This record gives sequence, structure tokens and C-alpha cells, in this order.
Amino acid sequence: MPNPEPIDAIAPFETGHRSARRAAFLAQDGTVLSSALAALDSAGILPGITDEEFMRRRMSGLPDQAFGRLRVVLRVLVGQGWLTGVPDDRRGHPPGWTGAGAAAVAHHGDYLAVGRFLSAFADVGRDGWPAAWEAAAPLFSALMPRVAARWDTDGLLPEQAEIITGHLDGALLIPAVLAGAAEHPSSPEVDKLLGIAGERFSHAGGFPAGFGVVGSYLPMLARLGGLLAGAAEHDPAQYVDRALNARAGRAVHVRYDKDLLAVVLDLFNRPAPEEQPRFVVEVGCGNGSRLRDIHQAIRDRTARGTVLDAYPVVMVGVDGDPVALETARAMLGEHDVPAVLVQGTVDEPERIAAELARHGLAMDEGLHVRAFADHARRYRGTGGPGPVSVPGAGDGAYVDEEGRPVPDEAVERDLVEHLRRWAPYVRRHGLVVLAAHTIAPQVARRFPGRLQSVALDACHGLSHQYPVGHDRWLQCCRAAGLETVPYESRRYPAHQPFVAVSLNRLLPVEVRTTPHVPAVPLSPAQAALPQDDGRGLHELLFAGGDTRRPRPWAADPTGWIVAQALHTIERRIATGGPGQTIRVLDYGAGTGLGAIELLKALTERRTDRLVAESGMKLEMHLADIRTPWFDQGERLLGGHPWTRFHELRGPDGKFRTMAEIMGPDKVDIVLASMVFHLIPPKSLTKLAADLARLVNPGGMLLWNAPDIGPAGSEAFLFHDANRAIRQSVLTSPVDETLPAQVREAVARVHAAHCAETDKRAGRRILPAPNRADALVDIFDTHFTGNVHQQNFEILPDELLDTLLVPSNAEEYFPELPERKAREAVVRAFSARVVPRLRERSGGTATGLSLKWTFGKHTPRHTSGKAPR
Repeated sequence: MPNPEPIDAIAPFETGHRSARRAAFLAQDGTVLSSALAALDSAGILPGITDEEFMRRRMSGLPDQAFGRLRVVLRVLVGQGWLTGVPDDRRGHPPGWTGAGAAAVAHHGDYLAVGRFLSAFADVGRDGWPAAWEAAAPLFSALMPRVAARWDTDGLLPEQAEIITGHLDGALLIPAVLAGAAEHPSSPEVDKLLGIAGERFSHAGGFPAGFGVVGSYLPMLARLGGLLAGAAEHDPAQYVDRALNARAGRAVHVRYDKDLLAVVLDLFNRPAPEEQPRFVVEVGCGNGSRLRDIHQAIRDRTARGTVLDAYPVVMVGVDGDPVALETARAMLGEHDVPAVLVQGTVDEPERIAAELARHGLAMDEGLHVRAFADHARRYRGTGGPGPVSVPGAGDGAYVDEEGRPVPDEAVERDLVEHLRRWAPYVRRHGLVVLAAHTIAPQVARRFPGRLQSVALDACHGLSHQYPVGHDRWLQCCRAAGLETVPYESRRYPAHQPFVAVSLNRLLPVEVRTTPHVPAVPLSPAQAALPQDDGRGLHELLFAGGDTRRPRPWAADPTGWIVAQALHTIERRIATGGPGQTIRVLDYGAGTGLGAIELLKALTERRTDRLVAESGMKLEMHLADIRTPWFDQGERLLGGHPWTRFHELRGPDGKFRTMAEIMGPDKVDIVLASMVFHLIPPKSLTKLAADLARLVNPGGMLLWNAPDIGPAGSEAFLFHDANRAIRQSVLTSPVDETLPAQVREAVARVHAAHCAETDKRAGRRILPAPNRADALVDIFDTHFTGNVHQQNFEILPDELLDTLLVPSNAEEYFPELPERKAREAVVRAFSARVVPRLRERSGGTATGLSLKWTFGKHTPRHTSGKAPR
């Protein structure tokens, strides 16, 4: 399920204290930035980096390998906010310094000196750090007067000074920590550095493991100057300290592993052990610790653990490193974990399948888990052309194994082909995968010290690894025929306009279905007809109207509701008895998104079987105002034996109470997906009391809403773009920049605009959005529970489609009764407004970050008394 609580940023150490985390990220950025600037300088590029003629002449003379790596390095400076852009090719426009870059350039001597110090760590290994530190000590000592002078940043703005000192102090501190000098100071200078810079980490309980991740790339970074100058050196990736990288990575990934384990354990707590995975496969298993933890948790914390004698679970470790496999074999043997270890990499599922077959294991009978392995695949460059890119979102800098530049689209096609090779082997139980993602430079530069993509994107790019942005990752999975399970998805961080890491369980699209609900409700002939209102909303929520493919902007927030509902239903099954009925009410069901996703989850988890075996019944009641949206929901779900449909308004047009609708029947769960942001507070107060009387003791009210304020400075509300579009239409002059048809329509809007049209538009989208604190007050009168918020991305086309749903446009622009004119105006002004919104801090690489609000409540019932 999506994160139940907000997460500030990916935390590389336990406490997650914000100031310590910021210091850690600045230190890692400073290490890479200092190395990058020193490399550009030694290659003779830095002095003329903003000189157009110089750069074009220089780039034209570089071999492909040097140019590819130069693009990666320049992207580092763009992501830091120092340069304006990265040239796409040798004739591209050279970058320029930004204001922040100009401030940093004033200190370029310090960055270069620190970079030269870091280059002393070119030949470290498992035992090489202390020796390298001893050799670098004179350079370190020479820099200490600059540390004491705080790098002469007194004349800068406070934030700029903090960033620069954080970079330079941290870049000195990381080798000190890795060499052990921070624990056993060998000179007064180390003590002094710790006294100045070490205090930034005083809340961290020790230095962050992320130091080891970035430090493991120092041998590679130390050779970067020669590579940029065109030297014919070996593959820089071979100089990465793999042992240190693995050890540090395991420490950094503790939080993610905990969430991955929760998804795995859920699978082994489901009914019918004979249908559960026979084994668990991890490609890139390293020392086997993750497999050990998974097996021990299955044994001790799941229903499967009680029947392991009859249904054993084998751990299958796959790794390309024979030494890692031997270490894993010893560890798993020491803990009595039944295991099969085979040599292989993530690039070769067919070979792994053949190896497992030799051990009597059919690879599709296992659960596949892996962490941060897919972006480290070998680039094959064999993916065929296909629409897998996000238009205009190209922001990566990649090189192949020879160092030659690789376009974004080629990387995406390669990822699609890679996932397609795995799809046949994960069709039964899925692939639980942690994936790292790039952060677009135009987004990263807004958050210095709050993410570590500047450092990691550079290290990944130079060592020919291929992470892609989160939105692209989802599109590539879909293009490969794999769908995420929304109620098991997580993203990190959870309330920022970027995603650095995601956790997903992927399944083939064909299994994301439920009986009695059509996957594609339209025939080709029907699909060719003009879109009606119900179909318009349905296709906004499901790509192409395919109920197996919900759009991520709505599916993931709905997934949180589904996850909570599943827990409540399964708890009722465990405590109920034959003849009892579990009732779920989907309030404001619309076209049925929440009900469809819940039914799919119940099918996939075999909960429908549990209901039947318990002798209980399950009813799903869908209630809404009778509109084409609700008609569409009934068309989709009316054939399901569990569904019942209720109109919220009676024949007299007035809203009916829940008692009128449900009679004496109580419900165990009320779902309200994307509803409460549409209801004014006065009406919502009455509704809360009505729902509280309906829910059984111990039952749940679960809701989400994408238009509940405040959004904060780094996100938008769902209808902010729509409000801005209407405001722009009402206030913009009728000028020649608009097409003639649009100018004429806008003139008619201006002429027809009045208080009555504003009132009508306000009934569709509240002019002032409901606030989270107001909703808390309303629900606290009748329920106990909590409210939290999280961000999810929506793409510009999806924002546009929200207003193009016919009834939305008709009600929100009542001044234009003709559909064609309305749509022309909406399209024209969306193209004006949304790009401007994307430039703000809540803009993402490809769309907008939406603030969603979630609520989970239990009614305040007391024994023998009606709810308050």
C-alpha cells in the first residue's frame, strides 16, 4: 500500500533528523561536485565552459566516450542549479552559469583544491583507505585554514553559504570517516574538522551510511579528468569499490527492506499454501542477508511458517560474483535456511531459468524480489521503437559500456525489452522490486541538500547504469505488459515533487482482473463513437478505458483505501461466522474506480475464496447521484453478484439519509474516493453524522481527496490548475496570440460572465477548497481516527482531460453552451497555464505534484448508545 505517513526524504540513517540528513546530502553532493570541477579543470574545459565558440570547438574534438561522460558531468552541475543546461550533441548550445553557479564559481579554487585532495583516493579497496588517507594528509592539512575561515562565505546569502560550506566540509569528512580517521583522529586537523563539520550530524547517531555509497565511487571519480580529456583508459566502472558499495548500500536500504518485507510476508499469509510461491528468488543477492531475513520472517510471522514441513520455502540466491555466492552460502547455511545458489545476473532470465530447472525449480513458481538491480543491467540497445517516452521529458545523461552517449529513449526501449524478458517468469506471483530513479535537473536544483540525486545520478551515469525517472519507470513497466499492484506500492519521499525510490509489485496485465467486470467495456465500434460523459470519466481513470490499467495519478491514492479495506474485510472474516454478511459502501462511487480496484484485490488475494469458505457473504453497495458517471459504474459493475446500486437522491430530488437507503443494515466499511473535496463543509457535517450511524462498531470510514488544502509550497491541489484556467479565461485580454475561434469564444465568455455563472461553476469545483483541519474537526465529532497527506504526480494531459470530461466543462464554463467551443478554450488556456504552474516548486519533471489527503476513522460508538 502507499506510505501511510509522509516521509520527508530518503533517509540514509535511522533517526531521519532533518538537519543531519541535509548535511549528509550536501556532503555527498560536495564530493561529486568537487571531483567534477577538478576533472573539468584538468581536462582544460572549466575555464571556457560558457564560451560558445570554445565549447563547440572542444566538443567537436572529443571522442564519443569523452563527450558521453562530459554530458554526465555537465548534468551534475545543472542538477545543482549552477549551469543552465546540457548540450544534446556536439553542436548544442553551451551552458551558462546561473546566479547560484556564479556564487559557486567565486569559490571554484576551493572546490578544485578539495577535488585534488579527493583524487588521492584513486586506489582504495577493502584495506586501502587508511593508506590513502596517510598519503593525502598533507593536502588535507593545507585545506584546514580554509575550513577555519569557513571558506570565506561571509559575503554570501545564508543559504548559499550553508550549501558551499556543507559541500566542502562534507567532501573532506567523507574520506576521513571511511579511512577511520574520524574514529581515531591522527592529527589535530581531523579533530578540528570534526569539531566544525561533525556537529551537523550530532542527531544522526553516527555518520550516515550514504557516505560509503558515494565514497565507493571515489576511485572512479579520481580518474575522471583523464576521461574527459579523451584519454583511452579502461572502463571507469571497474574502479568502483564494490565491497564498500555493497556494505553501505545494505545499511542505506534498511527502510526500504522493511517495506519490501511487509509486501512479501503478506503473500505468505494468504489462504491456500499450495498456491503460494514455492521459493523466493533474489537476483543480486550479495551476501544473502535479505534472503535470510525473508525466510526467518516467513517462518516466524506468517501462516505459511506453521506448515513449512508440508510446504517448505526455498531461498534462491543469484549473483554474478562467485565470492558473494560463497558468502551467501555460508550465511544461509549458518541460519539453517534452505537455499539454492546460482551464478547469474539480472540480464539473463532465460539462463537463470535453465539453472533453476536443473534444481527441479520452475522459475515461474517462485516469487521474485530484487533491490536496485534493474538499473545496473547491461545495456543491450536492442529495444525496438515504441511510444514509451514522456514527450519533452528527456533529462538523463547515459553512456554505454564504452562511454558513448545513449539517448533517453534508447534507454527506455532497452528497459522495456529487459522487463519483457522477465515477464513470463513473474506471471504467477509477481516481481517485488525496489527501483532507484533519476531526478530531473530542473527539479533537483530546487532542493539543494534535500535529495541525493546530484551525487547518485552522476555515479550511476559514469558507471553505465540506467535508472530512469519514476513516471518513465511506470510507463516502461506498462509497455512491457506489467502492471503495478496499487495497494502494495510505495514511493520515497512521499510528500515532495520527486520520487527517488519506489517499491512496486509487478504482475502481468492479464491477471489484474476480476470476474464479472469487463476488462475493456467497449467494442472497437463503440470506441469510435463520440465520448459521452460517463465514458469520459472512466477513461480519465483507466488508460484506454481498460480496467486492468488504472492511471497512476488516481490508482495509487485509491490503493491506500483498498489496502485498509482489505485488512478490515479479512479481520471480519477471521472473527465472523457462517450466515454473517460483510457490507462495504462505496459512497460517491462515480464510475466505480474504488469498487473495481477493491474487487481486483479481493480476487488476486483469494479473499473471495475465504468469504465462501467461511460461509459468510459479502455485499458491495455503490451509492451516488444518478448521472452518466454512475450509469457507467453500473454498466461496469452491474453484473457482479456482490454489487448493489443506490441513488442518493429520492424522487423529490432531495438527498436521502443512509437509513432510508440501507434500511436496518449496517456496514463494516465506507469508502469515499475523491468525494469529500466536492462537498461544502455544511453538507459534509450532516453527512459525517449520517455515516457514523451507519458504520458497525469497529468498522471503518476510509477516504481520500485530492483537493483539500493547504497544498503547501511544494505541491498543488487537484483543481488548482482548473481554477487557474478559469481565472485566466475570465481575465485575459482577447488578443492576437489566440486562434480566431478561441478569441471569439473568450469574448462570449466575458460577455456572459456573471454572478450566476460563477455560482454554477462553484458547484462543480469549490472556489475555496475545503481544508484538512476543518475536515478533522467535522469527523472528530463522530469518529476517532487520523488524517494524513501525501503527494502523487499527475501529467498535463491528465489535467486537461479532467476538464474535458463533458459535464465538468459544461458546468465549469457555463458561459459557453457549445461543447466544441468549450473544448477549444480549455485546450488553449491549459497550454498557457499548466507550463507556468510546472515552473513553480510543485512542478515535477513531467507534470504537477498533487497533495492528496487521506482519512481513516472508526465511529465513536459506545455500548448501547447511538453515536454522537
